[in-house]
Amino acid sequence: MRTAKLITMGCKVNQYDTQSMRETLRHNGYTVLDDETQQQQTDLYLINTCTVTNTADQKARQVIRKALRQHPNAKVLVTGCYAESDREAIEKIPGVTVVFGNREKADFQDYLDILHTEMSPSTEEETTRTPNSLLNIEPVQHDAIREHARFSKGVSEAGKRTRALIKVQDGCSAFCTYCIIPYVRGRMTSRPLNDIADEAHRIADSGIKEVVITGVHLGAYGMDTDRDRDIADILEHIHDIEGIERIRFSSIEPMYFPDTLGERMAALPKCMPHFHLPLQAGSDDVLRQMRRRYTTAQFAHLVENLRRVFSDDVGITTDIMVGFPGETDEHFEESCQFVEDIGFSQLHVFRYSPRKGTPAATYPDQVSPHVSAARSQEMIALGERLNTAFRQRMLGKQKEVLIEASREGENNHLAGFTDNYLRVLVDAPESAINQIQRVTLGALEGDCIAAA
Repeated sequence: MRTAKLITMGCKVNQYDTQSMRETLRHNGYTVLDDETQQQQTDLYLINTCTVTNTADQKARQVIRKALRQHPNAKVLVTGCYAESDREAIEKIPGVTVVFGNREKADFQDYLDILHTEMSPSTEEETTRTPNSLLNIEPVQHDAIREHARFSKGVSEAGKRTRALIKVQDGCSAFCTYCIIPYVRGRMTSRPLNDIADEAHRIADSGIKEVVITGVHLGAYGMDTDRDRDIADILEHIHDIEGIERIRFSSIEPMYFPDTLGERMAALPKCMPHFHLPLQAGSDDVLRQMRRRYTTAQFAHLVENLRRVFSDDVGITTDIMVGFPGETDEHFEESCQFVEDIGFSQLHVFRYSPRKGTPAATYPDQVSPHVSAARSQEMIALGERLNTAFRQRMLGKQKEVLIEASREGENNHLAGFTDNYLRVLVDAPESAINQIQRVTLGALEGDCIAAA
């Protein structure tokens, strides 16, 4: 029996890609070991990396070296965005078997076939060769910026989870000045609608009730196909599939949010009233330097429209970057004020990190680390206050919760999410897992809400 372990770093798009490769491994007779068997030796170790920051690169190298130390006899495969951006750095790590980029994830079966038929015991001479050359694999040469992304066959089930990701779009052509993603994910590329629908049917047949639509730039779906389709068409197709009870987005960029999307979603009861809209900065000056292609007024109008069509209970979460080059104290205060005015239900705050190869890395007026750290703490505190206020406003209301196989909180109750993405603890038996229950939101308990 062959065994495999998988590690995913970064975004939900990477999580989806790992799930697809997990299924390929199972179809090839591998038993995929979970976190509880972390000390057990494995035959294959797959690491799906992120490169969104320099810290992510460093963490990826640490994870690779740890896997090699703990599993000296395993074939170690490294893929993902870091493998796309700096293949040579990974190939220099002794012991790595194969390195392949994001587009080659669609060829994962081919890599497994080569592993099973051509891999011979290493010799002293072979250890001086690059990982891919050990398997007679020619590294793929491509123009990462201009080429379209590629898609795998997709997934059929979500393992132990009650939600399943469906990737409908990949790639990015926005070129925000701080971001490396367009260089490692390729051009905006829309997945065929029929493939998406087929995958949603397979997921429904496996018993999963909630699907999360994911991609690098969801709102840009259809832009590469003369706008013959848009993201709302996907929702309308999936909405009619029996067994799927909930549909939500992972994240959707405000500059690509279709004008009619909110109204079309509100007409579909299975679409959840939660939107993760990455703001990045609440200052128009900083947004221009980031090349974000919207103003704070346009962002506020989008949120106002969503609250109009869904009610004030709609969950609006966001990403906020602090310490972008040239961000003054006044700019930061503008961001804090705008974040408070919007009243987000949750913030993901991160500090700007210079990314080699991006325009912002060469900008003057880089913000000092101690200033950036102080701003981060202040923004995090603001986000916690807004999150608490939003959750308190929900107390006493009845909400439907999809129960997950996770016990949390001081009473070890089952946990799940409301439609507007609040974590709720429910006193329920194991038979309630993967069921939707209507509960009354009783009291705050840590970062969650305990059902009454």
